[in-house]
Amino acid sequence: MLVKTEQLVEGCILAQEIKALTSKPIMPKRTVLTNQHIEILESFLVEKVEIEAFLSNGQPFNPQLLTMIEDKPKEDSFLQMYLKATQSYKKMYEAWGSGAPIDYSAVRKTIIPLIEKSLQYQEEVFAVYHYTNEEDYIYHHSVAVAIIASAIAKSLGYKKKDIIQVGIAGFLMDCGMSRIDQKILKNVATLRKEEFAQIKEHPIFSYQMVSKQPVIQDEIKLAVLQHHERYDKTGYPFGLSEDKIHTYTKILAVADVFHAMTSPRKYRSKQSPFKVIEQLKHETFGKYDLSIVQALTSNVCSFSIGDKIKLSNNKIVEVAFIDPQYPSRPMVRDIDSNQFLTLNQELDIHIEEVLK
Repeated sequence: MLVKTEQLVEGCILAQEIKALTSKPIMPKRTVLTNQHIEILESFLVEKVEIEAFLSNGQPFNPQLLTMIEDKPKEDSFLQMYLKATQSYKKMYEAWGSGAPIDYSAVRKTIIPLIEKSLQYQEEVFAVYHYTNEEDYIYHHSVAVAIIASAIAKSLGYKKKDIIQVGIAGFLMDCGMSRIDQKILKNVATLRKEEFAQIKEHPIFSYQMVSKQPVIQDEIKLAVLQHHERYDKTGYPFGLSEDKIHTYTKILAVADVFHAMTSPRKYRSKQSPFKVIEQLKHETFGKYDLSIVQALTSNVCSFSIGDKIKLSNNKIVEVAFIDPQYPSRPMVRDIDSNQFLTLNQELDIHIEEVLK
């Protein structure tokens, strides 16, 4: 929908990038607006902006409309379903923290429709980190891992049943976090050794919770228990070797780390998804399954020749050539200078975002 800048409130989501009086965007698509963002728009004399019809908390946004771009959709968009699922997870998490058991029927009702929707919008799945914030990270993380893991499973050729089960395992893997002192989770930047040890027990707590539900498949329960295990035995809670780690677990491990590293945290800022997949590749032989990291890479690096991308040095460039061996580091053309740059030879520069 198109609205006046003066009608904007915190939590509005940009549906289109904003260029104002410059050729380069001053604010990218998917930005979740804060008061500071709104002040910037006003200072640039931006009178109208395209936004989603709902806020970042999933609630509808109904200002006096100037123009409706299209009739109200009969069903929720992927993004709206994602935000609603996040709010549903938050309510479940708070209930679990009070001792409530897992309502598996409610879990399936929340996450399965989103998984099915996400399989039609896999490009959007790998961009949901844009909507994650520090305060609600734990809720966004579980929902995001569920759909990222499902998308990876689809890319690997898994059957629908397995795709759904991997997603449910991702949704439930951190339910045990609700049984940990929440003050510890809010102070993760300055954890004492004993506090970190308590957090590392959450896979066991999660497993205990899902184990009480006989209707939950054993594969899901095992993946929930093992989701922090790694090939090199440095994982927890058991330090398992590769041959003892379930296939679902291997997918969850990659999806878990990818979303965590691309999201803002209290102890560090979010990182570019392209930088993250490069870091995952470097650790593949020690911690992660190569085929799964490659499936993640193919999804993240879904751009084509001619697409515009933003680099970490803030330059806007155009993709000129993609080397299949280094998909995250294509040859690009600087739009301003018309010079070509091979990112595989410029290791201090990485892709920040694809502009579409």
